[in-house]
Amino acid sequence: MKIAFFIFLLTSMALVSGGTFSQTPAADIYTQCIARTKHDRLSCQTGCGMIVQQCYDEGIADINNQITKLKNDIKTRNGIACANLADNYLTEASHMESMIEKQTANLTGWIGSELSLNFARQRLANVSLINKSCKS
Repeated sequence: MKIAFFIFLLTSMALVSGGTFSQTPAADIYTQCIARTKHDRLSCQTGCGMIVQQCYDEGIADINNQITKLKNDIKTRNGIACANLADNYLTEASHMESMIEKQTANLTGWIGSELSLNFARQRLANVSLINKSCKS
């Protein structure tokens, strides 16, 4: 229950601040990869899903790198309270994501990868919100 409340609280903060979780950054790595591999995906005979999965993996890795840089910035510039909030949020989000990931493991389609990408975008938006809030 504590996890659900914590996630609800951060969700509410992001929505009130004008952010949305389903928002796709204009030129994120996933979108760039999908555009870059369009021809390969449309003309492939086998292994087509591996091309799409690679785009999900690239997008998630890039977002995770952005989160790491932002978290380090929060730690060096915003003090221990904000750093702890960011760390606690990321820990709780990771726990929730792993529970959801287990539930999607046996489902067909791209739901697991799509959720992972959306969760990564959500984490980035929330850590950015924490960073902005702490700078004010």
